[in-house]
Amino acid sequence: MKEYKIAIGLSTVLCLIAFFIRDRFLMFFTTEIIGESPLFKDSWRLPGQVLPTLIFIFSFGILPFLYLSVKNYCKVSSVRNQRLSLLIISTSGLILCWVRLVYLKFKVAQIRDLLRRAEFTSDGDIPSVQFQDMHLESYLLVGLLVGWLLSIIIFRKSTNPKL
Repeated sequence: MKEYKIAIGLSTVLCLIAFFIRDRFLMFFTTEIIGESPLFKDSWRLPGQVLPTLIFIFSFGILPFLYLSVKNYCKVSSVRNQRLSLLIISTSGLILCWVRLVYLKFKVAQIRDLLRRAEFTSDGDIPSVQFQDMHLESYLLVGLLVGWLLSIIIFRKSTNPKL
């Protein structure tokens, strides 16, 4: 019971942190994709950004519960394996965000190359990827869930050799 109270408290703290760092998260990835540094302030107030903000906050808030479910379901008792499960979960979320980043960078480069070949002369006329179309929050959440499943598969096999 004490673990669940700690998970709820940690989840609340992580949700608050996620709410305050979302603009920096978007600014970092947008800068990496399009090469410009946009200024985000209260991006959750923009039209159509309430759901992505909630997904981003939920992604951070669900981390303690994913870890706790792996720990309890697979009966992971060693500190090394507990840390490894947390590392697998968080790393897979970041890897999926990184894969989306690489894909979007490729798309932006492809768009710019095609439009330059069509003899657009100014870079201001070349369209780019909008931050609303990045869906990085969804990729982060899916990556965390993939890491959770991967952790369950790895540690369930190692703790129960009969399966």
